[in-house]
Amino acid sequence: KYPIIISLKVCIREFREIFDKGYQALLYSFIDKYSTCAIKLIRKFSESMKNDLEAIENAVSSPLSNGFVEGTNNKVKMVKRTMCGRCGCKLLAAKLMVKV
Repeated sequence: KYPIIISLKVCIREFREIFDKGYQALLYSFIDKYSTCAIKLIRKFSESMKNDLEAIENAVSSPLSNGFVEGTNNKVKMVKRTMCGRCGCKLLAAKLMVKV
C-alpha cells in the first residue's frame, strides 16, 4: 500500500545487516545500490557515506564500540542542561558524581 515505507524498511534492514555480519563487501554494495535510489534522503545518505568511508569501514569491521562513552557524555550534558548555568564548578562536579 505504501511503497516508500517498504523501501525504507528494506534499506534499514540491509544497513543493520552490514553491522551485524561485519562484512565490508555489504557496505560497498549498499552504497552502490542506494546511490541511485528514487528516495532523495536515502540517496543523499548513501552518497554521504562515501565521504566518511574509512570511518564506516572501521566501524563495520571492528567489534569495539564507543556506545558506553556516548551514553556517559549524554548524561553529563543532561545534568548540565537541567542546571541552566546557575551553579559553579563545585556543584556541577557533585551532581555528576551522584548522577553518573
